[in-house]
Amino acid sequence: MKAENEIYQAAQAQLEAYVIKHNMRHSQVRNMVLEQVCRLPQPFTAAQLEETCKAERISTGTVYNVLHLLIEASLVKIYDRGVGQTVTEYELITEASRSHMQVICRKCGRRTFFYDKAIQRMVTERQYSNFNMQNYTLVVYGECKICRRLAVMRHK
Repeated sequence: MKAENEIYQAAQAQLEAYVIKHNMRHSQVRNMVLEQVCRLPQPFTAAQLEETCKAERISTGTVYNVLHLLIEASLVKIYDRGVGQTVTEYELITEASRSHMQVICRKCGRRTFFYDKAIQRMVTERQYSNFNMQNYTLVVYGECKICRRLAVMRHK
């Protein structure tokens, strides 16, 4: 719970800075939606967010408007599972998720985060002309061990 609260506090401060910078009015409802985003398992769907916000009596339209604002404020990103994804998923952007590496199974959607020092060094030390890199995401798509086993068992 402590880590979740720290994540929310940091996200709330970032949202407040965005609101001030863009001359928007303060809204307690935005903070309530943001709090629900921080509590949801990541990645999440808009429907899951909408469901958790029902208890707070927040309308569907407000949930989608705030979600769009959180994307603009770089607090939430659209989570890309790759080809064949039928439902849009979102993910809270934290320090841990800003730059990461993961493998995703195209069959079951299972994802596993990994760390490779050589890849990190190659990406972060690379110089880009006319571009200042802020973060990166490496996603490797394929078929997980469990799905491969199930496929073999079905063919026998």
